[in-house]
Amino acid sequence: MSEEKKEAAASGGAGGPKLMVILTAVNTVVCLAMVGILFVSLQKEKSVQKVEDIVAEEGHGEAAAAGGHGAPAAGGGHGAPAGGHGEAGKKVAGFGKMMNLDQFTVNLTTPGSTTPKYVRVNISIEVPDDAVESEVSQKMAQVRNAIIDLFNSKRPSDLVHSEGRDYLKEEIRAALNGFIVTGKVKGVFFTNFALSS
Repeated sequence: MSEEKKEAAASGGAGGPKLMVILTAVNTVVCLAMVGILFVSLQKEKSVQKVEDIVAEEGHGEAAAAGGHGAPAAGGGHGAPAGGHGEAGKKVAGFGKMMNLDQFTVNLTTPGSTTPKYVRVNISIEVPDDAVESEVSQKMAQVRNAIIDLFNSKRPSDLVHSEGRDYLKEEIRAALNGFIVTGKVKGVFFTNFALSS
């Protein structure tokens, strides 16, 4: 009988190393999955163009097309910084006109809460030329309505992080371009942004 107990103890003890191997394998798979998720999110973040990237691309392309007036294509010489920004004090072509809209104070969606939340924001939009600026001015009621409707559809948690605000800027740009016919809004910028707590 004591020999049977020894065999049972030995077989029970053998389950311990098997369990450790399984737990180690599961832990390894979870760690690899986390690394994969982080890698994908970093790649996604790198693929999003920033204002600086767009300026550098436009400035570099225009400097090469213009034959390098004053500065080589690499951006060196004559005190010009690399990236095709041109000489200090000169405006890089390709930028549109900036239109400052009146301040917005808009209620946000707060399902299940009795405390209203709101955002106070100043918005500037970039338009390519005077014709689009004139049309936007004529359609200011539609512009403000579209922006207010988009903000009303957002929860405070949607606007806490920069990703949510960037997504909202793209939504605003797309909404405005839906009814502007003489051209397209090139960019939407929040020049002041305050979220109620």
